[in-house]
Amino acid sequence: MKYITLIGLVFITMAQASPHSEFWSWFQANEARFPDTTEFDEQYGSTISELLTNVEDGLVYEIAIPEDGQKELIISADGILDLIPSVRNLVDAAPPLKGWDIIAFRPRLDDYTRFTLNYGDRKFDPKELWCWSRIDDGNFDLIIYHPDYDEDDRPLLANGTYLLLDMAIGEFDVMTGIRYIDHRELPIDPETDGLYKFAELRAVFDEFKSTVTH
Repeated sequence: MKYITLIGLVFITMAQASPHSEFWSWFQANEARFPDTTEFDEQYGSTISELLTNVEDGLVYEIAIPEDGQKELIISADGILDLIPSVRNLVDAAPPLKGWDIIAFRPRLDDYTRFTLNYGDRKFDPKELWCWSRIDDGNFDLIIYHPDYDEDDRPLLANGTYLLLDMAIGEFDVMTGIRYIDHRELPIDPETDGLYKFAELRAVFDEFKSTVTH
């Protein structure tokens, strides 16, 4: 009887799929039903979010359809540093999926200033933002200046700007490469105050990053 019980326990253990396996099994079974546009049934979105929550609460996703038709599933930590291992583990567990690129963290976007972002009830235009940064003890500190800064609206302002930062330098570098981020009202003459345009941020940050990695 002990031998039979042991076999039963082994079978039960093997039958329990991990949250990673459940996510990819569902996605592999359903991905062909996704249309070739960014608009798809809300039921799919809800299911993906639920399965991601089972993997680790806080994980989010984006689906992108570039012009070449190769779809992208982006797994994001949503800016939460502690979720970096969870993102990597889930992406590493992805099976081969024809027609899909599975991407860890929100990537940089080419020519990121040509995009505008609607977030909440606000429109974020990177062409209207200015920056100030410094390198202090090997760390990169950043202040973003907004033409329509409102202290009462600061949480929404900050969240939307983080998405723009992900577009500019990539989510992973935002989380791991910037020590301090603040938001302030744009002065009347930003150049006189030593600020530079948001369009220049990538080059400024990459120059800093090259000195750190080398």
